[in-house]
Amino acid sequence: MPDRSAAIVIDIGTTNCKVTCFSCQDASRLGARKFATPKLISAQGAVDFDVDQLWLEVMAAMSGLAAESPLPVARISIASFGESGVFIDDKGEILTPMLAWYDRRGEEYLAALSEAESERLYAISGLPPHSNYSAFKMRWLMDRYQLHDRKDLCWLHAPELLLWRLTGQRRTDITLASRTLCLDVSQSTWSREAADILKLPFAAFAPLLTPGENAGRVTGELGDRLGFSGPVGVTLAGHDHMAGARALQMRTGEVLNSTGTTEGILLLNSRPTLGIQASRDKLANGRYSLPGLYTLFASLPVGGFALEWLSKTFRFTFAEIEAALQRGYQHYLEEEWTFEDIPVFIPHLRGSGSPHKNRHTRGLLYGLGDSLTIDTLIAGISLGLAMEFANCFSCFNVPAGQALKVIGPATGNPLWLQLKADILQRPVDTIAFDEAVSVGALLTACPALTPPEVTVAARYSPDARRYQALQRFQIRWRAFYRFKLQQEGVIAQ
Repeated sequence: MPDRSAAIVIDIGTTNCKVTCFSCQDASRLGARKFATPKLISAQGAVDFDVDQLWLEVMAAMSGLAAESPLPVARISIASFGESGVFIDDKGEILTPMLAWYDRRGEEYLAALSEAESERLYAISGLPPHSNYSAFKMRWLMDRYQLHDRKDLCWLHAPELLLWRLTGQRRTDITLASRTLCLDVSQSTWSREAADILKLPFAAFAPLLTPGENAGRVTGELGDRLGFSGPVGVTLAGHDHMAGARALQMRTGEVLNSTGTTEGILLLNSRPTLGIQASRDKLANGRYSLPGLYTLFASLPVGGFALEWLSKTFRFTFAEIEAALQRGYQHYLEEEWTFEDIPVFIPHLRGSGSPHKNRHTRGLLYGLGDSLTIDTLIAGISLGLAMEFANCFSCFNVPAGQALKVIGPATGNPLWLQLKADILQRPVDTIAFDEAVSVGALLTACPALTPPEVTVAARYSPDARRYQALQRFQIRWRAFYRFKLQQEGVIAQ
């Protein structure tokens, strides 16, 4: 029987939040709201998410969408960035602010871990210890707000806080739990040993839920305020990376390149990857949003930001950069590049990614001259991004010939995509898919729904002759890369 109800999907993003109403019958969009993710920024530049304002904005968006929907709302599904959360107590008081997921205020506790403790944490959680993960935020908040003697603490991530306010239920989504450092990723349970190593109260972790599992119902009072005509169930769709991959209907062994200001590489596996090599390369394991599946993930701190940096540093307009990228693409295809004249660019403007992940590294640009043109500079920037990506990609065991799926703004940069195809010697497919996180959250809440078609907008095929030229440049690039990391003390001389 057709499902003649609607679902409201909440996608809490770092920059913006999207609240969308979908038909549960055919996934058609019935309405949407978008607002800037509310933040509180201190004079020192520390960023907290404003949870009270977020709640008000989400409530207003849901109320408006429910009033406009031709179908009764029966489900709410929530996806979000990872790591950020708050402590609440038994009385329902929010005790702490919500530190931004990229916040580093807990970094001092990371430095206190011994090498043996870090190795043990990786064996348990599949995560290389890093200040971004929830555990270090929890430690900082407990110290700053003097919570060590409290026995009634409960830790909730951003979507779980909304769940609690909507339903009264305190639960943790397992994909977000796998971003805390305290989940036993192999057993899919909270790890008391990890909590002890990190000096965290084990009792503060809420019961685990798998994505899509019914987490509770909107309370009657809230349902009336929001204009719901009947019972509304709430599900947690989990970490936004996982929700987006769910929309693309990824299968085991497939690899996704999500692009934007930064870049991410996500490989879907049937088991965690916890070996010595994965640990050394600082690859992050996680639970996927379908049972029995796991993700292996690495991020590069700089992707599209390199072009923004280029604009600010050299005072090029984005129109000038776009035109140079188009010319560069044609010149590269026609093999008109003189690689010896192209500057070497290592894009560590915000630190380096795997296999030598380190936030303290710095970028390098070698080969400047008084006759340098914007086209040559664009070639160097593009090559540097492709080389850094290839370095990170080599950490993953991806079968030869397996296409790389790309989503995000880079799908509009043919030069960058062709360089990736050639240096990796595998097809690169750009995926035409709007609002992948929201659609993935919808499918999580409505598993019987027929998924929207995933369309390959363009395929970039590898070229063997261009690969030979790139290999010669790569040898030169890696020499500078290694020398730079040696000078920074990241690798041995």
